Amino acid sequence: MSRKITGLQPDLVDAVGSLIVQARSALFITGAGMSAESGLSVYRGISGLVRRQPDDGKKIEAALAAEMFARKPEVTWDYLLEMDENIRAAQPTRGHEVLVELERELPRSSIMTVNVDRLHQRAGSRNVIEMHGALHDLLCVRCEISTRTTSFASLAEIPPRCHACGGPLRPDMPLFGESLPHDPMTRLQLELEQGFDLVIAIGVSIMLPYLARPLLLAKSEGIPTVEIGTVQTDVSDVVDFRFKGAPSRVLDLIADVVKQLRTRPGGI
Repeated sequence: MSRKITGLQPDLVDAVGSLIVQARSALFITGAGMSAESGLSVYRGISGLVRRQPDDGKKIEAALAAEMFARKPEVTWDYLLEMDENIRAAQPTRGHEVLVELERELPRSSIMTVNVDRLHQRAGSRNVIEMHGALHDLLCVRCEISTRTTSFASLAEIPPRCHACGGPLRPDMPLFGESLPHDPMTRLQLELEQGFDLVIAIGVSIMLPYLARPLLLAKSEGIPTVEIGTVQTDVSDVVDFRFKGAPSRVLDLIADVVKQLRTRPGGI
């Protein structure tokens, strides 16, 4: 019998909670929907960007393009400062907190995220694979020395310069027109080779191929797959469990089931 679902049926929430309790490993794939619940506007998967006018999309993509940074880094940094301000004002949600709790419950778990805001780490998650890098990791375009910060407010100048060579600094994340970083892909592949007992996508509004791949691999191997979010995606009709709802609400309900099963005499 099919276990696919749209909505929040208690028996399906119970089933996913039970799977988590039985699992020894899980992969959580998170997208813009989680950042949106923290109050962050999101454009093309980049959190912290606010579109105020209908044509802002073209301006944002032009300003945050690799070509623009090479010619006029100060233009790019105008938008980066806006992202920094918005991200620093945001707080992790109950959904982020649940993933921290599940990380403590499971012997092994990983979060694969396209979000650049580090809200997962601020909530307490440890094993996070940042597929698009992070806003607050600064990289020198000349000598490739990287520096981690938590705020751009402390930068001595804009655009900032490398202390070692004087080259311009930029966030270590792909700008428009650039390919994804290699290291996260390698790290994800190593995790996939170890295998997971459960794969859950949360708040992913655009199911890009590299996000769908772990779900499709799991499905082909008979490993349970779950999707949580408000938007129908290309895998919504493929996964075993589909919950249409806000990530924090659904995750909180699942966490309650896990807690009940863990404290029940004799287990599940």
